[in-house]
Amino acid sequence: AGSSMGMAIDLVAENQADACVSGGNTGALMALSRFRLKLLPGIDRPALVSALPTISGRKTWMLDLGANVSSDADSLFQFSVMGAALAEQHLQQAPRVAILNIGAEEIKGNDLVKRCAEMLTQTQAINFIGY
Repeated sequence: AGSSMGMAIDLVAENQADACVSGGNTGALMALSRFRLKLLPGIDRPALVSALPTISGRKTWMLDLGANVSSDADSLFQFSVMGAALAEQHLQQAPRVAILNIGAEEIKGNDLVKRCAEMLTQTQAINFIGY
């Protein structure tokens, strides 16, 4: 026995499902995901993700869609790593990674966003293109 949400997460963990969609409590979903699914090395917590269609017919993936009340620069960096890994699986090539910010200029944004951008600029593992 267990919750339907837990059972759905277990199916993903057992490779019997590729994804889990839930209309339930987001906090519960994130907690179950964190403890029942394997996280990538160096990743501390999961993030909500959504694939959005673009005008060109491609998809763009967005992470950290509201389940985390507050995130630090390290978490945003980790979300970038997860997003890049997900996109690479779909695109079969290294994706371009950007940070959604209040503007494209490097002076815009809060310290958290600027620190994450600095971290992404310093890694060779991600094709960071800025804001």
